[in-house]
Amino acid sequence: MKGYPLIIAALVLTACSGGLPGRDSAELPDAVRSGEETPFPATIPGVVESPPVEDSAGLTSENFSLGTRINARITPEQLTFINQNFQYVMTPILLESVRNAVHGPELILYRSIQGTWEGFDQFDWDVIDSRENMFLHQDGERILTRWNSWLMNPGDLVSAEAPDALDHWINYYAVTAAAQVHQYGYDGLFIDSASHWLNPWAVFDRMPDDYDVEDWYQDRVDGLAFIKSYLGDKSVVFNGLHNEHGAEDSLANTDGGMWETFAFHPQTGKYQGEDQWRAAIELTAVHPDKWIVLVVKEQPDLGEDSQKRLFAVTSYLLVSRPNVVFTMTDLAHTETDSLEYYPEYTLDLGSAQGDYTVTEEGIYLRQFENGLVLVNPSEDHSLSYILDGAYQRIIPVGGGVVAEDGSWDGSLTYEPVSGEIEIPSLGAEILVRY
Repeated sequence: MKGYPLIIAALVLTACSGGLPGRDSAELPDAVRSGEETPFPATIPGVVESPPVEDSAGLTSENFSLGTRINARITPEQLTFINQNFQYVMTPILLESVRNAVHGPELILYRSIQGTWEGFDQFDWDVIDSRENMFLHQDGERILTRWNSWLMNPGDLVSAEAPDALDHWINYYAVTAAAQVHQYGYDGLFIDSASHWLNPWAVFDRMPDDYDVEDWYQDRVDGLAFIKSYLGDKSVVFNGLHNEHGAEDSLANTDGGMWETFAFHPQTGKYQGEDQWRAAIELTAVHPDKWIVLVVKEQPDLGEDSQKRLFAVTSYLLVSRPNVVFTMTDLAHTETDSLEYYPEYTLDLGSAQGDYTVTEEGIYLRQFENGLVLVNPSEDHSLSYILDGAYQRIIPVGGGVVAEDGSWDGSLTYEPVSGEIEIPSLGAEILVRY
């Protein structure tokens, strides 16, 4: 994916000791051993001055675990809003003051593994550039991805005890990432672009020499497990759950994974299909102890399309718990990396009364202390449901960008409803009891 994604989850973890678990710091390259901070962008000096989260209560209900990122244009007021209303924050920035500024959410370091860029300050480019084995090639030439990054070799892994271990991509990635997570006091690592197959589209159909899908899959599984071995006291979450090639072996070897295109295709907004939707929903039930990140990414007109928003939010509420994390982004704000927030996040349904169930007709539902949610994932037919009493239907209004001063525009309206209701295809209801 381009840049770094909007969301990441992390465990509440034991404080690090400052060193690498089971590794000698002498193994680290000079660029990491030096302990020098990467300068924070001059455009965000106010991030260090964020007032404490206790200054005012947050808006987000306990039914949601939300995540976002810190980008180069964030203001102190927006950071305060993040501290009060989000549970997870991700950043590629290496600076101890970031840890001091983010004092509500868990803080996660972003790193890509499939591709890397010249000048990306998390790596020593001189080290990487001089080791051709770290890259993948076609006819002897390196392969450039659609995101202008070089395609890296997922199978370039040797024993940690090998004298030339840091001359290999996965070893180098594991050692330097672990060093940075510990040095800057972050709570975990997000491994982007950890797909368990290589999509030809991503490399303009320039597939590597001797590419084999089974070998790629196993290399990715082995590589992620190796990286996790360096971060035993931190959370490791990877991006790569959202395709038909699966990644459950890696889910077992790490702390969690991200489904980056939940429900709808980015940019086009087209429904991914009931099978894909169900696969994501069921994944959270099969792995209740893992962090699962559901991302409704780059949707056109998301702020105005209340039906799509309700479908996405209600689908999340079917499986919501502290370690299932959610985010939605409007395509219109992708280029500006704007902070977004929606009024649905403020709705307090109370504690969940068990897991979701499915009616004979195919409606997915989940009961909460103060109401229930209903979802019809079918693309081609409506379904009916008979309510057991009087409810209020939730209708969200507004929402979207959080302004530089920390303000946002959004509200919830309520409509009485009872008896038999009809849920259209790709429809959903959030209902609150009187």
